[in-house]
Amino acid sequence: MSISPPLAKQGRRQVRPPSVTKVEVKNFRLLRDVSVTFDSDVTVCVGRNNTGKTSLAEILSRFLRPADISLRLEDFSADSYVEFADAYRAFSTEDEEAAREIIPEISVTVFIRYDHETSDYGPIGPLIVDLDPECNEAIVTIRYALKPGTMKEFFRDVSGDLVEGWEESLLLTLVGPRIPHFYERTAVAVDPSDPTNSRTIPLADVARAIRVDFVKAQRGLDDEKERPKDQIGKVLESLFMVAAKADDGTILKTFANDTESALADIVTKLNGYLHDIYSKMAPTVADFGYPGLGSRNFSTRTTLDSRRLLSNFTSIKYPGSAGVELPESYSGLGSRNLLMILLTLFSYYREYSAQGSSSSIHLVFVEEPEAHLHPQMQETFIHQLGIFKKKFPSTNESQQVWNAQFLVTTHSAHIANRAGFSAIRYFRLCEDEDPTDATSSEVLNLAEAPGIDKEFLHKYLTLTRADLFFADKAILIEGSTERIFLPAAIAVFDEQAGTKVGGSLSSQYVSIMEVGGAHAHIFYPFLDFLGLQTLIITDLDSAKRDSKNQLEGCCVHEGTATTNEGIKKWFGEKNLLPAELLERAESALPVIGVRGLAYQVPENSNDPCGRTFEDAFILANPALFDMKYCDEESLLEREQKARELAKKHKKSDFGLMLAIEKDGWKIPLYIRRGLDWLLDRETVDTNKGAGQTESDPSPGGQVTVG
Repeated sequence: MSISPPLAKQGRRQVRPPSVTKVEVKNFRLLRDVSVTFDSDVTVCVGRNNTGKTSLAEILSRFLRPADISLRLEDFSADSYVEFADAYRAFSTEDEEAAREIIPEISVTVFIRYDHETSDYGPIGPLIVDLDPECNEAIVTIRYALKPGTMKEFFRDVSGDLVEGWEESLLLTLVGPRIPHFYERTAVAVDPSDPTNSRTIPLADVARAIRVDFVKAQRGLDDEKERPKDQIGKVLESLFMVAAKADDGTILKTFANDTESALADIVTKLNGYLHDIYSKMAPTVADFGYPGLGSRNFSTRTTLDSRRLLSNFTSIKYPGSAGVELPESYSGLGSRNLLMILLTLFSYYREYSAQGSSSSIHLVFVEEPEAHLHPQMQETFIHQLGIFKKKFPSTNESQQVWNAQFLVTTHSAHIANRAGFSAIRYFRLCEDEDPTDATSSEVLNLAEAPGIDKEFLHKYLTLTRADLFFADKAILIEGSTERIFLPAAIAVFDEQAGTKVGGSLSSQYVSIMEVGGAHAHIFYPFLDFLGLQTLIITDLDSAKRDSKNQLEGCCVHEGTATTNEGIKKWFGEKNLLPAELLERAESALPVIGVRGLAYQVPENSNDPCGRTFEDAFILANPALFDMKYCDEESLLEREQKARELAKKHKKSDFGLMLAIEKDGWKIPLYIRRGLDWLLDRETVDTNKGAGQTESDPSPGGQVTVG
């Protein structure tokens, strides 16, 4: 049921334009059942490849535009395939109502927030069906579902019980080919307070309320066959056409009128000149005596189409030295890509503004804008994107607001860095599925992550890197020594693990981040929220009280505490004896959910233990450092020897020495265990509690480099 808008409450405040707040998608490819909240300006979609980012933009582009669509079986979520069989079983028992409830459909539900004090709902008016004058939300659902009364024809020729192997016979042979013919798209406006109160609306009404445009990734700019100047010319042609049709008195409208007038003058003069030339040079047709032509003659006429002039003969020139203009192809690919994006966005703005209503919503999808852009330009672009919608109207001398919302899909850590937590939507494969065979994704809003220090993490990721959003797995390390050493350790680890079912770590997208021992624990809730399997490699940092009752670093076997905040937060205890920590990690790696904790442990029982990476490595490789033990030496004395040797090396030099100069070394046991756990995805158990451990499939292990 539709209603007339209430009168505006005058003199209070400026009315806010409507905006999309949330979109729900069901049964489209990997988007089995997802909800994506939208930022009022820029929403950034991040995640690994093939997690559904582009699919979100594609389904909104298809469903919100009025043009006819035809989806295929492959566009349905794989998890919905079995529902076709279940629907047939219900239909075969003559329960068509139940069958219609079961049979899959693809749907998009858009939630729109508007200002209830407005006096002009404009294009969103047909989407409003509630009677509550204080309501400020409209909901519209677009479904791609089986047409009414066609189920019998849809399941034609399906007979008998569906036994094993029904997928191939029912889906591929019968159901799949019929979907484009028996499915249709419809739109329904829904009352936010009463879902049973709804009204079918024309798709054209949805398209008027929500305009959708798409800026595709510019990957062909370095291919001369693609002729990028044609692309620029086409954008300019689009701008000219919109300006010519508009009646808004802007600069572009004046330009379009002046252009047409100038071309008309040129055509008049050119036709007169050509007529004189033709009359002097061309023979008359009458001289040939062709039957039926009599004394008639031919004349010339020239037509100049302003649109074709722009698309076929317009290119960009760059100033060079001494007045020489350089062609477009001489400019860098990044500059050309940025120019293409800006011109395309401006053309979309002009098309939107030509409609003359700022109460409609403009969704603009920007696909991978980082193509050809250097890191600083990527960060500047995403920062400026939300500002464009304010600058374009002022450039056009227009008072009309560009009510645009941008959805950016990206694989750039630099764009994710600059965007900020509130704007990021993280796409990941459902964690309850085998990641190698996942059939659906979920979308996480980082702003809703519980228990995380958003300000710290955003600053940290901005200053370092945000490739956690795109990694398969992650390793958090303490400092520069581990950062230099770890890639070499992974390489030799993979040589030994080559026969494992899990393959190698080098073949997976593993992000290594240096976070320091004092900050690692801040990442724990963030990693849990992302569901990202992560190994935290940290130092035991044993300590004891000095004469002033202050904690100072000491060997493990004389320690009475640990100063490592990450370890204390992991076990939820402030007072932990190093001996207790060694006992908790005696047989296996401590694991909580998707996180594994690796700190120093003895290489073998009754062996000394390192306090940091350097002395742990020396204890694992004593011969490499000419360190010899005496039988009567205690564990403490051996640990002291290793510490003294470690002090002779700078941390970064120590890592470089191991990665480049030395060979024949063993990976310390605690790191080896961690890499083994990280490689073996099946060891992750999200139901385990704090401090619980996994079995260690291959503790220790000697590997060599060289």
